[in-house]
Amino acid sequence: MTFGARLVHHRRTAGLSQEELSARSGVSVRAISDMERGRARSPQRRTTEALLDALGLDEPGREEMRRLARSGRAALPVCSLPMYVADLVGRDAELDAIASACGGLVVVHGAAGTGKTSLAVRAAHLLEARFPDGQLLVELDGAAPPLERLLKDLGVPAEHMPEDVHGQTRLYRSLVAGKRFLVVLDSARTEEEVRTLRAEPGCLTIVTSRHRLAGLTGATWLRLGGLTEDAAVELLSSIVGAARAAEDAATARKLVELCGRLPLAVRIAGNRLASRPRWPVRHLVEQIEERRLAALTAGDLDVRGAFEVSLAHLPDTARLVFRRLGLLVGTSVTPDLAAVLAGIGVEEATQALEDLADVSLLEPDDRGYSMHALVRTFANGLIDATDDDAHRAMIAWLLETTVAAGVLFGQTGDARRVHPREQRFADVPTARRWLDEHRDLLPEIVERAQARGLHDDVARAVIALSHYAAVEPGLVWERVYRAALASALEPWQEVVVLAQLGWVLFDVADRSGPALEVLTRAVAVAESSGETGHLGWVWLIASAAHSGLGQDDEAERVCLRAIEAMREPQDVHYARSVLGVLWRRMNRPVAAVLLHEEVAREQRAYARTTYELSALGRTLGWLGLALMDADRPVEAIAVLTEAEDVYERAQMTSWRELTSVHRAEAQRLAELDPQG
Repeated sequence: MTFGARLVHHRRTAGLSQEELSARSGVSVRAISDMERGRARSPQRRTTEALLDALGLDEPGREEMRRLARSGRAALPVCSLPMYVADLVGRDAELDAIASACGGLVVVHGAAGTGKTSLAVRAAHLLEARFPDGQLLVELDGAAPPLERLLKDLGVPAEHMPEDVHGQTRLYRSLVAGKRFLVVLDSARTEEEVRTLRAEPGCLTIVTSRHRLAGLTGATWLRLGGLTEDAAVELLSSIVGAARAAEDAATARKLVELCGRLPLAVRIAGNRLASRPRWPVRHLVEQIEERRLAALTAGDLDVRGAFEVSLAHLPDTARLVFRRLGLLVGTSVTPDLAAVLAGIGVEEATQALEDLADVSLLEPDDRGYSMHALVRTFANGLIDATDDDAHRAMIAWLLETTVAAGVLFGQTGDARRVHPREQRFADVPTARRWLDEHRDLLPEIVERAQARGLHDDVARAVIALSHYAAVEPGLVWERVYRAALASALEPWQEVVVLAQLGWVLFDVADRSGPALEVLTRAVAVAESSGETGHLGWVWLIASAAHSGLGQDDEAERVCLRAIEAMREPQDVHYARSVLGVLWRRMNRPVAAVLLHEEVAREQRAYARTTYELSALGRTLGWLGLALMDADRPVEAIAVLTEAEDVYERAQMTSWRELTSVHRAEAQRLAELDPQG
């Protein structure tokens, strides 16, 4: 035990601060601090006696302190840790996990700025009582060799320091053998560093690293990511004051989201606000929206610098891939897309992504790899003019992949003129998963493609999506199809895109009037150009829009015209089923039942693809509703149950759920009238 370590123990036992002990003893606070931290190991006799008097120690205690002061030597210091961050928030689960480790090895890994060191130091302080022989921290990215720093902290004077690493390792092991202490290895880069410096069994080693260090054995891994929104706001409030953050709570939440809920970024934002008490929170929000990473700097805290350290030691290919990831639409990337961006093979791209994940610049997930929003901003800042071709290649690849996925859902009318240039998906579920992940990104993809003149690619992609859009309806499709009109340079493309836009306006947005305006324009384009291959679908959607306006007679007339114009049997069947829906609305349920039953028999014979199954499911669903209107609820139950099964096969969840509601209503009617 060192004099300084024992001094800390006695001072804390007496309930004194360094300032209070200084006032009692006449010894300066700085001198007391140097002694407690081991910088002054052999205080003068007068200083020692003044401290002993101030502490009021008994004679055995005084004699121990005099001996330690004379020896100036130590077995182990009680604590050589830095002070912990007082406002650490949102890490209770991780602290509990470290505490439950009791001994062994814990690796805290994550991206720059996630607070790995703060967590490790806080945990070490909390666990001080469990490791009475000492708690040490060594920064592995420091200038001096880490073993020398550890041995110095353990009290080994410079003249007794072994010159070679092997001798230092042996001495280190001998000093800690049989002891219970905790060591924090901060900013480890390799497993070998940890193997050399980790504590003995019965002790605890906490490692912080931007690398996963997956080669270590017997470790507990804790990945540190961004904070929850509530925790990030709590951190901001602890820095700027709860009242200031609460003045505009919505803006405070927007601020932490702009910081990606990254502790370092939130702390920098908080420090900037704290040093500028007259700034409203919204002022910093505006700065970050304009300048992003450039605004996230305060003193020696710098988000960009933290990311640069992670990137610095990676191979050239990984750095190229990372830079090109700044071009991403969204924050997810697969090896295929990374290969396109970097102009390399998929295998090489996979290794580069793994290298980036290993330093926590990417996070592996079930979609491939994801990128933190601030990391993406950093990557985007590295882009230059040499990356323009990569950007164009990425957008073209995304659009062609959209075509390959979309056509698997089936095509109708002139949409059948779109064919994929290559097969990229083994089956519909795989294609669907890809489209589900990219659907909300399509407006940005279309916008970027149009800026680069990729109009034919845009038109082909959105046309190929026509049936997927019907399977997964949403307001995003209005944005997609409106934007795509500028790329529909051929008349047949314009007709198909207008038809899809009309469908969205009627069926999704419930705006029948605007839908009819768009569809009327589609008819005019088709008739003036002679491109009439999609007119059957234009009229079919128009008939539904007329019905939505209460114009049932006109709806029936237009629907019959649509049936005549359809060119494929399955399209005719679908149009006839829509006619049955109109007849039901016109209070002709018996005629609707007969028509739906006839169409369903024909569709059952060939329904295999997603489009064919969805058409059969809708016919059966409409038949069930018509049967209920015809007071035949028992038959409706059977038909609607079949429709649910069909939708299950087509993986049309929302349609299946709606059909379940209709079946429950049929069940209720059947119970009211068992003879129905």
